[in-house]
Amino acid sequence: MDLALARDGQASFDRLIRELDPEDLQSESLLPGWTRAHVIAHIGYNARALARLVQWAQTGIENPMYESPVSRADEIDLGSTLSHTSLTRLSSQEAAQLDEAWTKLPDDRWTYKVKNAQGRMILVSETIWMRARELWLHAIDLNTGATIQDIPLPAAARILQDVLTTWESRDGHHVRAVPTDAHTDFQPGTEGEPGPAAGDILSISGTLTNLLAWATGRGHDGVVVINADGREIGPAPTAHRWI
Repeated sequence: MDLALARDGQASFDRLIRELDPEDLQSESLLPGWTRAHVIAHIGYNARALARLVQWAQTGIENPMYESPVSRADEIDLGSTLSHTSLTRLSSQEAAQLDEAWTKLPDDRWTYKVKNAQGRMILVSETIWMRARELWLHAIDLNTGATIQDIPLPAAARILQDVLTTWESRDGHHVRAVPTDAHTDFQPGTEGEPGPAAGDILSISGTLTNLLAWATGRGHDGVVVINADGREIGPAPTAHRWI
């Protein structure tokens, strides 16, 4: 399923690039300080960086995603100066090479642990979901008309849970998300550890897509704070930083 989400996300992202007028490449994206060209360059180089992790798992020789945060930023800045044709090629070709690396990785190497850009050790199998998440969210950031509603619902639900888990495990910030259009609440708590006391949890409600937009810093509409009885008690605060 993750591989299908990544491939579908890539197809959708590449379509948005092809439909983008070359003159609009340097227009603002939805990410502060980044143009649309920055977003496209980031997606292309992200595929290359993830392929390095797959190579690490393949060979057992450490191959980090990036040399440093500075080198990553410099690479994206330089990539943002490329032409529309070059950026289109960068996105599609790097994605194809990453997909090929996944395809060629032996079954017994998928549980090999590598280090992500935040320095956390992960199974290399997680790179597929990481890629899918990047593609669907940054398609919105291109600011060409894609919205949270375009993210497949299974992916939207999983990204929301990722955000809540990150807040809880990294920051001790506990948020319970209650979708008005789904049957499952999204609870804070790190697997294998006791969850926070009820009084320490911020409970919010809204549609699944509105909750996801709020949690990822891509919208605030339709999300409210609720009490233990599910009654609205006020607007949701600004969401904490995720990544």
